[in-house]
Amino acid sequence: MPGKTTSESIKSLGYSVIREMSGMAADYENVISLGIGEPDFNTPAVITKQAFEDAKKGHTHYTHSQGDPELLEKLSVHIFNETGFRVPPHSIIVTHGGMGALTAALKPLLEPGDEVLLMEPHFPDYMAHITFAGGVAKKVPTFFEDGFVPRPENIEKAITEKTKLLLLNSPNNPTGAVIPGDVLDGIAEIVQKRDIFVISDEVYDKIIFGRTFESIYTRKGMDERTLVAKSFSKSHAMTGWRVGYCYGPEWIIAQMLKVVNYSTACASSIGQRAAIAALDIDRSVVNAMRDRFAARVDLVCRRLEKMKGIRVVKPCGAFYVFADISLISQESRRFAIDLLKKQQVVVIPGYAFGDSGEGCIRIACTVKRALLEKAMDRLETFISGYHGE
Repeated sequence: MPGKTTSESIKSLGYSVIREMSGMAADYENVISLGIGEPDFNTPAVITKQAFEDAKKGHTHYTHSQGDPELLEKLSVHIFNETGFRVPPHSIIVTHGGMGALTAALKPLLEPGDEVLLMEPHFPDYMAHITFAGGVAKKVPTFFEDGFVPRPENIEKAITEKTKLLLLNSPNNPTGAVIPGDVLDGIAEIVQKRDIFVISDEVYDKIIFGRTFESIYTRKGMDERTLVAKSFSKSHAMTGWRVGYCYGPEWIIAQMLKVVNYSTACASSIGQRAAIAALDIDRSVVNAMRDRFAARVDLVCRRLEKMKGIRVVKPCGAFYVFADISLISQESRRFAIDLLKKQQVVVIPGYAFGDSGEGCIRIACTVKRALLEKAMDRLETFISGYHGE
């Protein structure tokens, strides 16, 4: 009908399966949701208190589009302490959450039709943001047998003359995979040889188990061709404050600033004050949350390993378990919906994370241990009598 036409690229996008599953759960009682990836902890009280005090003092106005100057200075010091690289405040930008960083980066980096190499399984929102920027996602599968760690040779095989970007996510949502240093070295060699820019999504970098986090940004020569995106949402239980940030070469930050300026004006001023407080918090507070996630992940993996027909690779980071159910069902959506209907447990079907995720389910370990135990009991009961009916 004239006047009611919409963009074909937007029409082609589906609605969030994660949100869809949460919506379905509203029709049931006594639901245990292992769906949305949000920490169940409240923001540490010291952060909230300081942000509210700052709000009372008048920090409730627009900030500069690049970010609160005090926060930018603190982030510069923080990045140096973590990486050994001196990133000046003008090479950092504060965004409306981690997704705001991705949006602001993709628009100036992509021309219509440019390809973005995307490791699969992947966070579903990546597809939408690549589409919004006019890009084309070219998926590179990872495999259960590799612990879902990407193979550099497969990345190189996927490169074409249209390839502009490589989007990495480590620790990974949904698999919890953490890319080890030697693999990062191999990837860095390839992208430098083929002149490809990298966006490294590291929002789960503080939730890592039994190893030290490594970033492709710190590889020789990669600081000039890598944009790092981070967020306070997962590490500090600050999802609702909507504060992310990114850093990289000055030339891309300067262009991203235009996108932020015209799209969101700036990140929340109060949220940025909370981020300042978060950077000052004792690291033990963040580590305590990480350790609780680690214990929950251990619990879920131990339970799943004893369930017939389920395979699991213990994740090295984030707070997800990506379990292979393909011996039970090849249809992850049907499996997840049946589990909700019969046992009132929400998990996310693996197909939502790309074709490579089919035959798997994502379990978010974001509820207390007692509820996780109960959810695993229900899942075990469900599996024992499940025939895909």
